[in-house]
Amino acid sequence: MAILCTFALSSALSVGLSIRSASRAQHHAAVLQIAARQRTLAERYVGEVVIAREGGRSDPASVAADLTRSAGVLLDGGAAPSVNGDDDGIAVPGQKGALARRQLAQAQRLVRDLTATGSAMLSHEPLARVQITAGERLPANPRLRMRVLAALTSNVSLNAARTIANADDRNISSLINLQIVLGVGSLLLSLLLGWALIRTAHRQTAHFRSLVSSSTDLVIVFGLGGCRYVSGSVSRMTGRTEQELLAEGVFDVVHEDDRDIVRAASTTGEPRELVFRISDASGASRQLEAHVSDLRAERQIRGIVFNARDITERLQLEQELTRQAFHDGLTALPNRALFRDRLDHALTRARRAGESLAVLLVDLDGFKQVNDSLGHDAGDALLQEVAGRFDSLVRTSDTVARFGGDEFAVLLEDADEHQAVRSADRLLAGLGEPITVAGRELVLGASIGIVTASGGSESAEALIRDADIAMYAAKEAGRGHHKLFQHEMARELGELLGIEHELRLALERGEFSLHYQPLIDLLSSEVVGVEALLRWTSPSRGNVPPSRFIAIAERTGLIVELGAFALREACTQAVRWRDQLSVAEPPVTWVNVSAKQLSAGGFLGTTRRILKETGLPPERLGIEITESALVEPGIAGDRARAELEALHRDGVRIAIDDFGTGFSSLGQLRHFPIDVIKIDQSFVQGAQNDSKDATITSNLISLAHALNVVAVAEGIESGAQLHALRQFGCDHAQGYLFARPQPADEVGKLLARSSIDVDGSASATA
Repeated sequence: MAILCTFALSSALSVGLSIRSASRAQHHAAVLQIAARQRTLAERYVGEVVIAREGGRSDPASVAADLTRSAGVLLDGGAAPSVNGDDDGIAVPGQKGALARRQLAQAQRLVRDLTATGSAMLSHEPLARVQITAGERLPANPRLRMRVLAALTSNVSLNAARTIANADDRNISSLINLQIVLGVGSLLLSLLLGWALIRTAHRQTAHFRSLVSSSTDLVIVFGLGGCRYVSGSVSRMTGRTEQELLAEGVFDVVHEDDRDIVRAASTTGEPRELVFRISDASGASRQLEAHVSDLRAERQIRGIVFNARDITERLQLEQELTRQAFHDGLTALPNRALFRDRLDHALTRARRAGESLAVLLVDLDGFKQVNDSLGHDAGDALLQEVAGRFDSLVRTSDTVARFGGDEFAVLLEDADEHQAVRSADRLLAGLGEPITVAGRELVLGASIGIVTASGGSESAEALIRDADIAMYAAKEAGRGHHKLFQHEMARELGELLGIEHELRLALERGEFSLHYQPLIDLLSSEVVGVEALLRWTSPSRGNVPPSRFIAIAERTGLIVELGAFALREACTQAVRWRDQLSVAEPPVTWVNVSAKQLSAGGFLGTTRRILKETGLPPERLGIEITESALVEPGIAGDRARAELEALHRDGVRIAIDDFGTGFSSLGQLRHFPIDVIKIDQSFVQGAQNDSKDATITSNLISLAHALNVVAVAEGIESGAQLHALRQFGCDHAQGYLFARPQPADEVGKLLARSSIDVDGSASATA
């Protein structure tokens, strides 16, 4: 009986030990399976966030919940969520091993960091606000950070699973040894239970191999004699069978430059992290990131394990993001950030070597007109052609960058002022060659600012600023100029910006007004028109002459807004005079229009709108332009002339102001629809004493009559000048002899009389 009891007890103990061994093996497999699912959930969450960020349909919140729940189950126990909806949930108890719990707690923190980063990306919050709890050093790029966190989550979970599996294996070994000690009497039963245990272990091992073979990770195990095992994913990627890859075969697909380091890691287990290249089935190179584990002491493996992932697409994405961050998307040239970085390094080298360098800032002339008239596609094509030309005109050691719009920058290393000026000349000459865009040949100009540094304490930002100031000075000099930076340019720019600011405030505060000067018919003495003249009364500067602020308004672009104000005010006043004087046809009101105002575009629409809103007939409005506006080259000039011709067809009159001082040709005058030629006062005032001025004035009047237009003499101040102009047959005149520019009320009184005693004025000043 005692023997039977002992045998029964031994049998019971053996059965109990076998059951516990099987349970630990099942626990081993379950943990591995949950860890594998953890990897799948992490990768899926990254993909869901990216799709949602790009506007696609996805549910990152649901995946995040499953991922968080799965991490908690691994640590504290419970039922893990399914992944694909058709697999069963897996239940495991909480982990008790200190090392495994630390690893799983870290995995849980990584999941928390991953989902927090994903939430920040979806809500467009800066990553700086995301509190990192796992203590890992992470990249600043949101997508890259999520991929790194997903990879870390997977690796830490699998490492924890391996720790648990190792503990289970040790427990199983101890239990088997204890079974042998139970005695010979229970040998048969122990063998039977051992067989059952081995069968269970084989099933779990087969399940583990199934998980490894279906994973996207590449697993390679090295031992004595080379490669002992490769996962199916390695065979699928390389297009070779497992037998072809075993032993030394796996090294045939490793890039020849990486074979030595891979071979060293396969024999020593170092380094623990490794990036190497292999050839895929098509012969293309793929980048692998491998975690190397030295498991030669592990009885189940006894080898060095490479757990690798294909990171080719991730590296390509990183390279593309870097390229986009530092290069212009249209021209592929370096952008401002990369130019600034290269300039910083060039300054450091120049200081060390005692050399000089130069920065050129280039602004294209007329690019806006190309965009407005031919469209943005044509403008983009033009910028690409200009970028190519600039890049071909500098040395390979120099840098050409696009700052945005039509602004380019050039960095010339080891170059002095003379070399910088020659480079600027080459750039301008390169632009002088016609460029064909949208079926049209265009010739561009540019304004170039040049600044040099000779190894002093100059900063990159200061050099770019000074080059910009010099470029502004070049634009002031006209198309196709370059200027070297001078310190007085900064002072002039400061003054210019100050007046520009005051001009803007003056428009808002209503500090501008119009004075009017009459035009007199020299035969009838009637007032046939008034010229509107802009006046600025500044609280700080007093009465500012037009010669002081008109040029600045043109430089800064304020002339468009200022000109529109003058046009509206003049038209409104003309209608007011018409109503006050009760006349059907009041004198023509003449308004000066700048060439800059015309070239900016939109003048036709502005004028038509103002005429409609004020109710002034087009025939009662006159536009005075200079010869420079008439001969403006390029697309802007063509558009300006077309708009003036359209206004003339509407009935608006056109006058050429300051005639004789410009460069218009007779052909242009003959074909352009003008009504009046206003002879510049420099000829008129010299006509009484200088025979050359008298001849020029007489010929200009004759030219006007030959063109069948009215001749108007400007700036008449004496009776002698009036007498000479009458002798020459001049039609109309204006000047201080008849009336100075006056406010609208005073001119209204003059218009009420409808005429001026021309001869009385002449005798009074004779």
